[in-house]
Amino acid sequence: GVAAGGDNGCTSAAGTGSGSEGARGGGSSSAGSSAAATTSGGTGSASDSQGTSDPTTTTASTTSPGTATTGGDTTTTTDPGTTGDNTTGEPADPVYDPDKAGPCTFDTIEATIPVGQAQVPVVAYYPTGGPDAGPYPVVTIAHGFNIDPGQYTNYAERLASHCYVALNVDHRGYIGQAVDHPGYAKQLLAAVDWAAAEPTLKSLADTDNVGTTGHSLGGKVSVLAAMYDARVKASITLDPVDGANMCPNMMVCPDVSAMLPIAIPLGFLGETLDAEGLMACAPKADNYQTFYTAASPPALQVTVNGASHVSFVDDINTCGLSCVFCQKAPLENATVNALAQAYVTAYFGRYLRKNAGYDTYLTGAEAQARYVAKGLVTIASK
Repeated sequence: GVAAGGDNGCTSAAGTGSGSEGARGGGSSSAGSSAAATTSGGTGSASDSQGTSDPTTTTASTTSPGTATTGGDTTTTTDPGTTGDNTTGEPADPVYDPDKAGPCTFDTIEATIPVGQAQVPVVAYYPTGGPDAGPYPVVTIAHGFNIDPGQYTNYAERLASHCYVALNVDHRGYIGQAVDHPGYAKQLLAAVDWAAAEPTLKSLADTDNVGTTGHSLGGKVSVLAAMYDARVKASITLDPVDGANMCPNMMVCPDVSAMLPIAIPLGFLGETLDAEGLMACAPKADNYQTFYTAASPPALQVTVNGASHVSFVDDINTCGLSCVFCQKAPLENATVNALAQAYVTAYFGRYLRKNAGYDTYLTGAEAQARYVAKGLVTIASK
């Protein structure tokens, strides 16, 4: 989080976070057994207690089309005769530049979902037209502590234009609310349940092929949701923070990085500007690097040089008080936001769509030319 002392979590011994739900296991017993390469420059459901019946739903009237053109640097394909996941014998799937709007037009649906005692607003961004009719992978988006979910609209729109059903979930996680990180994770999963039943979305949303992303506290909660539900097949998060203040006990603030590894691909974007200091927004002991260190392969770590903890939001200038406490970043907010959108989109292209053609945008030639060679990022993978 961005208030003093880091995110609204706590450091504690490893636990499952919920007395009734265990974490998904998997991966190697020691992430350190795999060497990291560094470059400089099943189905499940949310907990039965998370009711999603009778949501209040409205459909937005605006449609924001994405665009893509063939040739040039907008659309590429993997080698002919190779599928996206490196099997042979079939034509390659197309690879759309994740730094640009994709080939799908999209619209939105707004709903308020009852989850236990909470009413959880959700905005779904869903494809209305494109290269195929779906169903499309689903991605949940989780906001940072005390940050409005509208600050992640760019991510939702980019994903929807690339033919994902993006669920921007206004889970709990504000000043004055009871702290319950496992509960927040269940709210994300309840949004997936809602999409599976919502009349417009149920035929479009592949709710057995889910990705999670989120910023700060939302990053931690996104990884926790992946531990709880086998529908989640990959997660990439934005400067996740695993510890903080205002936590009454380890059951409501589990040490999520200590619960890793899990048997899905994990990616982490982060920064080190806010890792130090008395009021560090992303303390080094709890930052994105701790998640990556504990993750099993395949895992990706992207350090954004010159970013601050809040550089990942859409617009720092309209973020409000929650974005005031962090360091002033030398790198432009718009540059970090655009880079992060591209990484999130490419990661899910690689691991939800199983299209290896997106590797070029993650660690390969395009990533090297666009980011590493310019000194914008340092990449590690294992």
